[in-house]
Amino acid sequence: MKHIYIFNNATRAAEYGIGTYINQMLCCLKEVPQLRITLVNLNTEKTEQTVEEAESVRIIQIPIIKYSGTEHNYYRYYRNLLYVLIPYIRIEEENIFHLNYLHNRPIASLLKREYPSCRILLTIHYMNWCFTLKGNASLFKQILSKTKDTRNEQEEEIYQDFQNDRKLFKEVDRIICLSQYTCQLLHNMYSVSDDKTALIYNGLVDEALFLSSNEKEQKKQALLFDKEDKIILFVGRLDEIKGLDILIKAFRNILHKEPKARLLVVGDGDFKVYLKEATDVAVRITYTGKVSKEQLYEYYQIATVGVMPSFHEQCSYVGIEMMMHGIPLIGTDSTGLSEMVEEECRLHIDENNKSLIIPEELSDLLSIILSNSPNNDLRTKYRKRYENNYSLSAMKTKFLHLLDT
Repeated sequence: MKHIYIFNNATRAAEYGIGTYINQMLCCLKEVPQLRITLVNLNTEKTEQTVEEAESVRIIQIPIIKYSGTEHNYYRYYRNLLYVLIPYIRIEEENIFHLNYLHNRPIASLLKREYPSCRILLTIHYMNWCFTLKGNASLFKQILSKTKDTRNEQEEEIYQDFQNDRKLFKEVDRIICLSQYTCQLLHNMYSVSDDKTALIYNGLVDEALFLSSNEKEQKKQALLFDKEDKIILFVGRLDEIKGLDILIKAFRNILHKEPKARLLVVGDGDFKVYLKEATDVAVRITYTGKVSKEQLYEYYQIATVGVMPSFHEQCSYVGIEMMMHGIPLIGTDSTGLSEMVEEECRLHIDENNKSLIIPEELSDLLSIILSNSPNNDLRTKYRKRYENNYSLSAMKTKFLHLLDT
């Protein structure tokens, strides 16, 4: 009997799509015969440890301990966590521990010490330096090559993160990468052997509903758009790393060619920055804030094109949702996003140019797609890309193969 323990951090699970990843993973695994599943939620708001059963999954809730966040205190927390888990771990089972956060490194070493025959898996959802450096691998490499006395405070923090991540990569048995880019990065920058990594893209259950042309026009009007509007859809945090400012500049450039273009911005963040950037075109931009999944999927149904001008993505669930709905997707060639996007829809990022993304290049791509709407061939390509690589069944097949090897 295999028993997989999936570790989650309740206080941060929604960040970087990790909460979605774990939910989809549970959907993949809970019907698999001869496989027991335990979900370990760390840092919960519970006042005491609890254990419950839900849909064949045992859930262990570990409360947050509020003390100063020193390395020693983190180690104490994870050491005490091990003591809590020991009564639930049966040594006669084939125990597999699945980590999802890079800062969980003490868990790996403690588990290996207590259960030498266990297997530890790690999924890489993000790397801290990618946020700090906007995914600029060339700059990251330059920082690593510096000597300690020439690194500034931020660079030293990046270097220490790099060293801690390397230690974790050595301690785990297999590393699940969500993009080929990450596989190559681990090999080239972290000296991780290829046989230690496994490429398993994120997967989503297929919930797309497709509308006829008439139904789409009616849906647009129901959502207070004109039926002739060409909807440019952005979904994500209103954050510098997501590139919304670049999209607004590109949108301004195409309005004289496509006067019926509308920019629909879905997501939370600091609206003031972007409202100020777009005062002259504000009448053609709609900001919704955060919306429900049901509302979001209605926006997918009416979108003419989706745009992800991000500087860093591992394997974006927004991108997968757009592909699932057959939406032509423009995205950058940064990090893991490049392999999600059709070649003719890729927006180049120049790591040697401080501006990184040229708005005029995005304008040109938008103009091509909007002028050729409804782009049925491109829609079919993206739908097939979802079915082949990013469906829940594709994810399940690869993950079960990993468990058996």
